[in-house]
Amino acid sequence: MRYKKIKGLVEKVVQPSVDFIKRSRGRTTTPFKEIEAILKIFFPRTKHEQSKSGFFKHVFIIHSSTRKLVLKMGRKRKDVRKDYVTYRQLCKRAGTRNANRHYAKIYWRTGLFMLQKYGKQVIVPSKKKKTLSAFGKRYGLKDIRDANIMKFGNNFKIVDAERKKK
Repeated sequence: MRYKKIKGLVEKVVQPSVDFIKRSRGRTTTPFKEIEAILKIFFPRTKHEQSKSGFFKHVFIIHSSTRKLVLKMGRKRKDVRKDYVTYRQLCKRAGTRNANRHYAKIYWRTGLFMLQKYGKQVIVPSKKKKTLSAFGKRYGLKDIRDANIMKFGNNFKIVDAERKKK
């Protein structure tokens, strides 16, 4: 398993903090701002990075020594589990190497959190978008749009997609 230290931090500090904040304040909602403050303490190099949020997940950008990673936090466990299951099914159907060539690698998932590779948000050329859309259509992915595609070095990869229901 890669990034054991980050996973240990999430399991021993951040996840219990979520439960503690919810219990002590009598909240039913997920405390995203408080978790962002905790992560900024443990990852000071990412203080300037703006966290992003969608409807179901919040995205916290963190650095390891060599690459930029993203810690995704869902409102509920099923929000993160859906992405992880989509990635694992894609690895089974397309092969791990082919899946990692077109989809950003997910390292692990625990509770409300998931660690994934992160790239640069740039304008996606139409040829690359068509290639990734064809890959998604072939392996049953939907929601492949410019906002869900990022640049990793010289390659463009899908960062977030859903499986089509049969």
